[in-house]
Amino acid sequence: MTSPSVWQEVEFGSYGADLPLWVELADGAGGPVAELGAGAGRVSLHLAGHGHEVVAIERDLDLIRELEALAKERAVSLSVVVADLAAPAELLLPVNPAVVIGPLHVIQVLDSAHRPALLARLREVLAPGGVVALTVVDESTLLSSGAASTQILPDMRELDGWVYSSEPLWVQVGDRALTVRRLRETVSPEGRMERDIHDEILHRIDPETLEREAADVGLRPSGRRQISSGENEADSTAVLLEAAA
Repeated sequence: MTSPSVWQEVEFGSYGADLPLWVELADGAGGPVAELGAGAGRVSLHLAGHGHEVVAIERDLDLIRELEALAKERAVSLSVVVADLAAPAELLLPVNPAVVIGPLHVIQVLDSAHRPALLARLREVLAPGGVVALTVVDESTLLSSGAASTQILPDMRELDGWVYSSEPLWVQVGDRALTVRRLRETVSPEGRMERDIHDEILHRIDPETLEREAADVGLRPSGRRQISSGENEADSTAVLLEAAA
């Protein structure tokens, strides 16, 4: 079975449209940065490389091992916290972050039953005057309001003689969730091919709803930032939230 860290590298490793925003927020924060769902460290390692104090929050131990190995390889320092965002009581941080970021629509992994508890916990751990920035899919830039072919070329990587390919097949927009279906292919150095279908489920939420849920737990809206992901992919909206006095 292919490691989750490999597919993170294949599907998201080259994505950098959001990095300038995270660097901007970290530069202006004046304190530690915490990343929700850090994965193998695409964003956390980038920020640590810019000299920021970073807390990477992730639940998958395989991804954490990859993140720690990459941090050592790049000679950067960061803290890793093992926690499931669906169980916010597990979110015990070594510092109170000045900014908490949720790239790649990680907030949409949670449904409406679980988001408020996470938002409340973020309000508790945030430093005074801190900011939470969470990205959601800009549905106005999806190809259609139903099942849509993404018409994107496969993401590909060659690692140690193995060739990995991930081809987006379609995005299905349901009443409550977006389903992104990908065809994943692995070719061994000997030419043996394996194929698998992978579905990513994102619970639908618009910026207005997220802002209302956040306001209910003491996080007030403080602006939005648009992230353009390219002509063949849906854009993202970063919703900025501040701790209410």
